[in-house]
Amino acid sequence: MNSLKTEIKNSESYVLFNVQGELYGTPMLTVREIVPFQTPRAVPNTKKNFLGVINLRGDIVGVVDLRIWFQDDKQNMRRSNHKALLVVESDAGVVAVAVDAIEAICSLEGKDIESSKGMPSSFAEGGMIGLGKFKQGLATLVDLRALCSVVEIAMERKERWAG
Repeated sequence: MNSLKTEIKNSESYVLFNVQGELYGTPMLTVREIVPFQTPRAVPNTKKNFLGVINLRGDIVGVVDLRIWFQDDKQNMRRSNHKALLVVESDAGVVAVAVDAIEAICSLEGKDIESSKGMPSSFAEGGMIGLGKFKQGLATLVDLRALCSVVEIAMERKERWAG
C-alpha cells in the first residue's frame, strides 16, 4: 500500500506505541504480529538504525530501531529500553521494529486525524500519515509498512571507510 494513497476511514484501529517518551500509532492492519523484544545479533557494515537480525520461528528477520531512525544523531538520546517488536511485511521483506512499549490498541475516527497533507511530501512518502488525537494524547501516525519499505540498512562504502 502506497502511503500517499492511505485513506482515512470512518474508524480504524491503531497500535499505539512509545519510543523515547513520544507516542506513535500505526494502523493495526499493517502489523503482522507483536512479540516481546529479543536482542538482535549484530550485522557488520549496517547503519546505526539497524540493530541486527533475530530468528523468529525459523525466519531470519531484520530489526530496526525507531529511536535512532526518528532522532537526529546530534540529540542526546536516552538509553533505550526496548520491550516489544512490531513485525511488519514491507516491500523490503519482513522487518521487526523495536519500540519501548506498546501502549494500547485503539480505534480512531477520521475526524480525529490531522492528515499529512500540509506537511512536506517527504513525510508522506516516508510513511507519515498525520497526527491522531487519542485519549492517551496526541500521537504521530506512521505507516510502518511504508517506512520499512524505504529503510536503508547497508552503509555505503564511503561511510564504512571514513576516518
